[in-house]
Amino acid sequence: MTIRRIDRLCQLLNQQLLDGDLKPGDKLPSERQLAVHFETSRPLVREALQQLKGLGVIESRQGGGTFVCQNYAEPAGSPLSSLLKQSQDPLRLNAELLEYRITIESRCAALAAERATVDDLQRLDLAYQHLRKTHQQWDLELEAQADARFHLAIAAASHNRVFLQTLQGLFGLLKNNVITNIGGLSSHPDIRARLMGQHARLFEAIHQRNPESARAAIEAHLDYVKEFTEQLSRNRQRLIGKVDP
Repeated sequence: MTIRRIDRLCQLLNQQLLDGDLKPGDKLPSERQLAVHFETSRPLVREALQQLKGLGVIESRQGGGTFVCQNYAEPAGSPLSSLLKQSQDPLRLNAELLEYRITIESRCAALAAERATVDDLQRLDLAYQHLRKTHQQWDLELEAQADARFHLAIAAASHNRVFLQTLQGLFGLLKNNVITNIGGLSSHPDIRARLMGQHARLFEAIHQRNPESARAAIEAHLDYVKEFTEQLSRNRQRLIGKVDP
């Protein structure tokens, strides 16, 4: 039970990072304040903070408190960060990133269907409802954030901290990429509706605790995103004369 409560605290703190309540460089509240806020004990808060330090999310500064690492969203000198900055072929890189996501997120979805607690399902429901709301508002940046939050809620429900941390870092690096993809979809209401339907099937499969359906739903969703964004990119390049019809 203690381990689960510690993991829950880590997830809550990570969620504040994802929602923008905490940003790289921000100072965290004291252990006492966190214990009061999350209605738990200081020893549990201390252990959760130690886990986040081990994952490179936060750091202690002597005499200064605990801070979100400056390089949390984009690890300095990381191979992926360098790849994103130096890529001369955005179309190919986008496809490769989506292939990577399919590999990781299909396993996350299956594990979430098997392992999700009642609290996990409640958080997933909130994330899904928020995604639906931003989708209706047509705010590209908010929708991109909500999309990432929904996928990360699934990763959190997998109860695999390595998967969760990996995807958090990835979505931090890919924020502009996600917004660009959604921007390309914004003029295609039928496509956007289809994507929401795919999210709905994924959401339902996890709630029904069907690992195979969850795996199939996320793979179908990301395969579709990959196919459609590649088509959008080819169309843009054709319009500027870079690709023959």
